[in-house]
Amino acid sequence: MKQKNNFKLVLLTLVGVVAFSCAKERSPSLHITVIDEKGVPASGATVHAWPGDNALGGTVNEAEMDKTGTTDASGYIKFDFKFSAVLDVDVVYYRTTQVVGYDSIYDPITGLATGATQILVDVTDSLSGHKVVKIESLRQSSEDNDYRETVTLK
Repeated sequence: MKQKNNFKLVLLTLVGVVAFSCAKERSPSLHITVIDEKGVPASGATVHAWPGDNALGGTVNEAEMDKTGTTDASGYIKFDFKFSAVLDVDVVYYRTTQVVGYDSIYDPITGLATGATQILVDVTDSLSGHKVVKIESLRQSSEDNDYRETVTLK
């Protein structure tokens, strides 16, 4: 009888070790790509991911869940989070382009333009985007828990 109990204990321990060693809690990562309305990556866009006011449920540590950063040259940024959450993702991008303008020289006596020179003028447009995403901590055997989202600016 004692031998049967020992066998059951060893078998139960072995099953427990195998069951709990395979799946581990994986914190979520949010990978965001920001593009403008033409599909061009938005380099230098400011991205703010945070648990919005309308998120359902509570967040364990709100300071850990509020992230802000700037996209790289390909319009990409990654945030690592510790918990599951519904997040608002807000993006602001200032796009500067050059347009052709004219610089006129005025005669102070007549008040008329005496000549015009073609110049390049910098024009800055403010674009923004918004998306709501859900990320979750998962028990899984793979190494990653990635959520990939694209935010299109308007």
